[in-house]
Amino acid sequence: MSLYQLERDRNLNELVETLQQSDNPSIRYRAAEIIGGLFESDDIKSAGLSMNSEQTGELTIGAERGEFGETESAVDVLVSVVCEDDDDRVRAAAIDAIDTHGQEALEQVVTALSDKEIEGASDWVTARAFADVIEDPQPELRMAAATGLGRVGDSSVTEPLIDRLGDSDPRVRTRSAVACGRIRDPRAVEPLEKRVQIDPNVDVRKAAVEALGEIKTQGSLAVLLEAADDPNESIRHVIADALGMFGSVSPVETLGGYLSDTSEPVRRTAMFSMVEILSNAPAQQSHSIRERTAKTLEAATAAEVIPPLAEILRDSSGTPQRRNAAWLLGQVTGTENHDIARRALIDALNAEDMMTAQFAATSLTEIDTPQLESELLALVRDRDAGEAARSKALFVLGKVGTERTQTALGEFVDQTQSETLRQQAFSALSKLGGIGGSERP
Repeated sequence: MSLYQLERDRNLNELVETLQQSDNPSIRYRAAEIIGGLFESDDIKSAGLSMNSEQTGELTIGAERGEFGETESAVDVLVSVVCEDDDDRVRAAAIDAIDTHGQEALEQVVTALSDKEIEGASDWVTARAFADVIEDPQPELRMAAATGLGRVGDSSVTEPLIDRLGDSDPRVRTRSAVACGRIRDPRAVEPLEKRVQIDPNVDVRKAAVEALGEIKTQGSLAVLLEAADDPNESIRHVIADALGMFGSVSPVETLGGYLSDTSEPVRRTAMFSMVEILSNAPAQQSHSIRERTAKTLEAATAAEVIPPLAEILRDSSGTPQRRNAAWLLGQVTGTENHDIARRALIDALNAEDMMTAQFAATSLTEIDTPQLESELLALVRDRDAGEAARSKALFVLGKVGTERTQTALGEFVDQTQSETLRQQAFSALSKLGGIGGSERP
């Protein structure tokens, strides 16, 4: 069975067996990575698993280690991989998987690789133990210690992490940068900037960029903006994502420049970040950010911005994000990809959030395509559609309708049983010149 199938089926047993038995380090690496992803689901973190070959591979939830007799937990296997696997990347992936399980699992690594018994100790004792081993000759122990200090989350452990940003092992530098991001201590900004500028390892630089985005100070923002033209596509991609974490107008121009980047992932992520900035901006700055964003979009093409905006409007679970995507779709000039925008906006007329639906209706009035009138009339006539969506469609038709709309609505007011829709239809007709009025110029 492929790793893809094992991941899809959430088959932790088979994944752990693959991690233990595969001769291919790339497969072991990917198996550890998937296990870490599964651990992020709370229902899997404490799952016991049997190594019995007769088992089907289904997870047994809520089991404690040792409950099944001759069994091992996934964490135990990962710890043994950290200690024994002969591939650097696999050992690093195992530590990352252990990290997703929690601090106690990291304590197991430290206990296994050193003479320190810290499982179950108080937070300050654990933090001191991590700090004591962060300079150990074993790089895996330094990695686990750096990751553990990040989980402690207190600025008192920043200094040893900053020291490890210059570690000889890039895996340690990477996890130290991630830990600095978790702690969000401004003192780490300058050392992280150095990593972004000079580190020869792309993973380290990406981790440093992500950490600067987590710290969210003016200093960390300045570093990201300075590094925005990095020649490495993956670095630009991470910067585009990190800039969305700042609720200020400063990154908007840089993100606007990314909308014409040669990389599609960079362009797409930049658009997502612009929406995030709009959605998270402080109330006193929202108007200026909205104006700056709209102006920035004037220099972008519809092909660059409409597909990601439509995706946000369709798929985002965040109400502010959907509202802003609906509004921005009405600010895009040109006609390219307007079919995508039109379909997403018409679907949004039925949004549970009334403001999202209203923004969608307003943006539809800015789209000039022959199909719009036909689709709106079809929605108005659809008795299975929600009344709110049909009402919004009538509002838009009052702005964009032709003589065809006048004729159709003249018939509609006589047929509908809804007084709300009848009144909205009369309102649309009055804007178009009334029943039998001439077509608008």
